[in-house]
Amino acid sequence: MEMTCWIHMLNGREMSTDDEDHSLMYRLSDELDAACDALKVPKLSCFVDSTDLEFNMADDDEDDEVALDPETGYGYGIDDMQWFDLAAGTDCLQKLRDHVQAGWNPDLDPEARGELVEELDDCLSKMRSAPAGTTKFHLAVIM
Repeated sequence: MEMTCWIHMLNGREMSTDDEDHSLMYRLSDELDAACDALKVPKLSCFVDSTDLEFNMADDDEDDEVALDPETGYGYGIDDMQWFDLAAGTDCLQKLRDHVQAGWNPDLDPEARGELVEELDDCLSKMRSAPAGTTKFHLAVIM
């Protein structure tokens, strides 16, 4: 099973339900955290919510019926998740994206670099186009 991350925004009690995979961001998270250190911005992992992963790992008996949360449609609610400042995340991802585009990690093949830039651009686009009043987001680890 492959792990990935999805970006979700929170506006009041309304959570976006974007399910676009950002698998390369997830796979390179340790290296991207090191890049964030060099850039003197918060680590990418500071914006990660692992609620979905923890929920699915704890689900030992698949026959048990789980009550779905009415706000999220998941087996856990908005208040169970971790949320982070949208402005701080946008600044971090923009600086990280520019760094990757400028040639970060010369060992990364050009195709993977382009894919990583696309994943970061996708996140930034969603962050910048979030409805007015949206101040929180997270990168949800999904399995």
